[in-house]
Amino acid sequence: MLAVHFGAGNIGRGFIGQMLFASGYEICFIDVNQHVIDDINSLKQYYIEIVGDAPKRLFIKNISAQNSNDKIAVIDKILHADIITTALGPNILKYIAPVIAAGLSKRIAAQTPPINIIACENMKKGSSVLKGLVCKYLSDKECLVLPQYAGFPDAAVDRIVPLQKNNEKLLVQTEEFFEWDVDETTVVGIKPPVKGITYVKNLQAYIERKLFAVNAAHATIAYLGYAKGINCINQALEDDIIKNTVKTLLNEAGVLLNRKYKFNLEEYKTYARTVLNRFSSKYISDDVIRVGRAPIRKLAADDRLVSPAIQLSEDNCIADGYATAIAAALCFDYKEDTEAQILQADIKNNGVADVLLKYTTIKADTELGKNILQKYHKLKK
Repeated sequence: MLAVHFGAGNIGRGFIGQMLFASGYEICFIDVNQHVIDDINSLKQYYIEIVGDAPKRLFIKNISAQNSNDKIAVIDKILHADIITTALGPNILKYIAPVIAAGLSKRIAAQTPPINIIACENMKKGSSVLKGLVCKYLSDKECLVLPQYAGFPDAAVDRIVPLQKNNEKLLVQTEEFFEWDVDETTVVGIKPPVKGITYVKNLQAYIERKLFAVNAAHATIAYLGYAKGINCINQALEDDIIKNTVKTLLNEAGVLLNRKYKFNLEEYKTYARTVLNRFSSKYISDDVIRVGRAPIRKLAADDRLVSPAIQLSEDNCIADGYATAIAAALCFDYKEDTEAQILQADIKNNGVADVLLKYTTIKADTELGKNILQKYHKLKK
């Protein structure tokens, strides 16, 4: 079996590559970094190091690489592939769409068995977005028959790959935990037999679990850690006030997810403890400034902090942990972050109540709004 994977970076090699190799696939990495491509083709193997108190190394082989600029070679790989995956960043999908379209055009002409293309990106409906981009380069006739030849099941992925500098070529260090959920309702043909994939019927539930629990907790630790002058995520969680706030937020997420999707609360509690343990690890810790960057995006009404807070409030449920996180995000004033400076300038010129409404849609005279503003002023002091 052949897997064509776009993106030979740390996530591509350290997560998706691991799962594809464990499932018996030969992997062809498609990338633009010629140094990495040359290393893959010369070494034909690499190691993944699972970090922790008892680290272990995993051996990955049966690999090759192609430069994405060599379109003829890439199209040929797509023609003969059994699965296509990506892990290269949401903004890069538009650049690989033309060559994927050309490869699919060849498959349609050859009437090959259907293939599934899974975008493993940190974005909503990544595979659906990729499908839309690919269709721009296909004829109307090809787009009409495309569902017979290619599925684009959306996915939610979660694995922390810490910042690293390794002397050993191609080595990737990563945490042991991972999650790879794929929407089984849009798979075409046989489900790809990939170890590590959990096929689910309601992907949105799992996307929101990650967003409202993992991503929200990460941001909360970052903003509260920054407010206290703490540099690292794991060090911030050593602060009892921060840790208790995150626990409160995770409990609130559990309430919301149970009400919306009937997630088992006991299973969720185990999931929440795992989240805390992951962010407490000194082996995968991150910088609070890097995690907290782009606060305007993280304060959007449909994002990790505001969306669950609003939904809980509308159900007359407590959202105290989320309120604290939103208040802390409003305080984030790192001078080298463009969004942070825009936010602070807006607060200075128009007042925090107006800014709260502008970026989050939360009105200052609501119970949630009052709670956030009270916590904001307390944090500023």
